[in-house]
Amino acid sequence: MTPAYQLSDIRVAFDGRDVLTIPSLSLCLNESTALLGENGAGKSTLMNLLAFVQRPDQGQIALLKQTVGARLSAEQRRRIGYVTQQPYMLHGSVRDNLKLALRLQHIPRPQHHALIEKTLSLVNLMPQADQDAATLSGGELKRAAIARAIVYEPDILLLDEPFSHLDQRHIRQLETSIRQFAAQDGKTVIFSTHDRLQAMAIANKSINLVNGHVTSAPLLNLYHGQTQQQLFNTGKLLIHIGENDAGARHIAIDPRQIIVSDQPLHHTSVLNSFAGRLTQIAEEAGHIRLLIDCGEPFYAVITPTSLHNLALQLGDTVWVNFKASAVSVF
Repeated sequence: MTPAYQLSDIRVAFDGRDVLTIPSLSLCLNESTALLGENGAGKSTLMNLLAFVQRPDQGQIALLKQTVGARLSAEQRRRIGYVTQQPYMLHGSVRDNLKLALRLQHIPRPQHHALIEKTLSLVNLMPQADQDAATLSGGELKRAAIARAIVYEPDILLLDEPFSHLDQRHIRQLETSIRQFAAQDGKTVIFSTHDRLQAMAIANKSINLVNGHVTSAPLLNLYHGQTQQQLFNTGKLLIHIGENDAGARHIAIDPRQIIVSDQPLHHTSVLNSFAGRLTQIAEEAGHIRLLIDCGEPFYAVITPTSLHNLALQLGDTVWVNFKASAVSVF
């Protein structure tokens, strides 16, 4: 597939410390991609690089197969719409903000009315079109900022933590607006979030960031700590690992490789077995996701049949079992 972005040998440092290190990364056109990671993982830094509002200390970024120099051309700038984590709307109405965006992108004035009406309808803000932007609610503000970013019809929409500080109603409205934009021909969406379920609801693919590094490790069962030979100490649990990497500070466990049982498993290949309390049962994409508190929270994914056979209920004591080989160390 054609890359929207190609990153090579990227390094960004702050106060002498590397905050983002990416040897190689390709982000495809005509897809929705979620950047997943905890606070401080490097998501906002990467979003700023993709928007070209920040330059890497080292490395190259190609936009649509063209290496970008010191600054974007006007044509390249029109290909990208960017909404920051805390967007700021200028004085005036929502419609005024959209008009200004069109003028700044040098869109011919005769096209303004049709583009504004189309965009307001797309993000469901027609009733607020002439409302002072300073009076918008949090969810309306996020949608208005998206409207301002897409009114000139960019090919790529970048969203930095778009769902932060919103209630569930506004989250659902925003998800709908993003999906509707992404459904248009030739549109690419890249957004950052720490919520895996939101990523699954919108994105075709996800990229995991941990401490400024891209990793294939899942982020649901992510723990920080120290390696002690072939044990990893999270501060609360000692977890057997298959690798002996003294420099490793993180592990992750695929929730699909966790075996949930009502008794501890006595098997030589299953070195990790922890008793815990079942605190959450949720359906996810035809499977059942469990949250089990074993001192550390463990997510496990099982089938509906397994849920029925185990007769699980909230508050039950269950065992989380997994092999050392199921643990990713980094």
